Amino acid sequence: MKVRPNVGNDGGARVLLVSTNRERQPYPVVPNGLACVASALDAAGHLVRFLDLCFVRDPIASAREAAASFRPDIIGVSVRNIDNSDAIALRHYTPEARGVLHALRHAAQGARVIAGGAAFGVAPEALFRDLGVDYAVAGDGERASVALVNALSSGQAIEALPGLVRDRAGTVAFTPPGEDADLDSLPAPALHRWIDLARYQRHGATIPIQTKRGCVYKCVYCTYRNVEGWGYRTRDPELVADEIEELKVKAGVRHFDFVDSTFNSPPGHAVQVCEAITRRKLGIQLDTTNFTPATASHELLRAMKIAGFRSLGITAESASDAVLEKLEKGFNAARVREVAERVEKHGIRTLWIFLVGGPGENPRTLEETLSFAEWRLGRGDAVYLTVGLRIYPGTTLHRIAIGEGVVPADSTLLDPAFYFSSALQFDATVARLKRFASSHPRFMFSADSRSRVLPYLTRAASVLHLPRPHWQYMGLFQRVARAIG
Repeated sequence: MKVRPNVGNDGGARVLLVSTNRERQPYPVVPNGLACVASALDAAGHLVRFLDLCFVRDPIASAREAAASFRPDIIGVSVRNIDNSDAIALRHYTPEARGVLHALRHAAQGARVIAGGAAFGVAPEALFRDLGVDYAVAGDGERASVALVNALSSGQAIEALPGLVRDRAGTVAFTPPGEDADLDSLPAPALHRWIDLARYQRHGATIPIQTKRGCVYKCVYCTYRNVEGWGYRTRDPELVADEIEELKVKAGVRHFDFVDSTFNSPPGHAVQVCEAITRRKLGIQLDTTNFTPATASHELLRAMKIAGFRSLGITAESASDAVLEKLEKGFNAARVREVAERVEKHGIRTLWIFLVGGPGENPRTLEETLSFAEWRLGRGDAVYLTVGLRIYPGTTLHRIAIGEGVVPADSTLLDPAFYFSSALQFDATVARLKRFASSHPRFMFSADSRSRVLPYLTRAASVLHLPRPHWQYMGLFQRVARAIG
């Protein structure tokens, strides 16, 4: 077990932060959000220890050992996802998080336990009950966590703290997050201080950078507005470039992944970020899988290419007007084709990301999407496709699913439920997609990414220093995985 060293001043609370996410398929995800919380607590004068369970052999034993040796006053546990949102190869994460929490409580009796992470932004009250923690935070974790830890360590009242979930006389009370929009006032994430970035990179991960929070799009299935709020809260482009430069200089990172809800919206801010990076002459590679076809000007694509983009992932979700309208994506199929040609002209290869089975989907719309996929596969792009849409509480899809009788109105949705259009037969659709995949190696189901072989292949690509992103070797990976499996 590797625990990052204690950081902070010896005057505040002793806080053990634990990242419970252990998913490594198709590659592990750096716990960026918890690192942001760690830096904020450190800046507030608390003594912080960071435990990342992603690569440990025994997460329960590792959690117990860290809690017993550090003797924290407060334990903060991050739950990134409720499940993997995959109807074909479903994996539920909260049971494992529950086991880790139990071990932490047993080893550090008397410590207050706080939970947070993106999952709590999606379903704060239901997860609070399910995990049985003392408190939970939602919204900007840096603000809510610091306010709560400050209050708990000084004996101040907590009732009015924004972003707080707590028990009040047997009822779960949730105070909505505050309206403070200024991200530039937050401490820099300083990922390299808390996380073994080199190990993540050896396993195929890219290093996350966030240029903004929030979203203005209305995609019916999406939880970003629940987690980060409506509208954009942008960071100063120069501070974004500062963060990237620091990670290159101090941690040797050369490949970065923008993890905003949509990197290219608002487009003006994205251009400014690219220009700020270009001025530094860092010689790095940039990527994102959060690129919307809604806005993709030549100016933006030119700035992206100069800054270091060689490839990107475009979340088109469908190439059919009927489905795009129902999903409320904010663009049509003609725009998808236009953007495909425009991105290709700028020499940027693309991973196209699709969802099959949403509202309005039928055999004809599916074939429209597969026709587009075949075109792009023939041009050297790759395709990643998910079957079925995970229903999350508070989304438009949730209301649609209730109206169609797919889920009961009183379901917490902690047990994963999926929407799949009644105009399609599930087994027949999967069979059609498998036939398509058999003749197109760079076409991948989300379920294919759960292959036990894939993490070894991505790690081998990292060890051999093959250029990223590794999805560009999807054809080779698929052939090997299918031959072994």
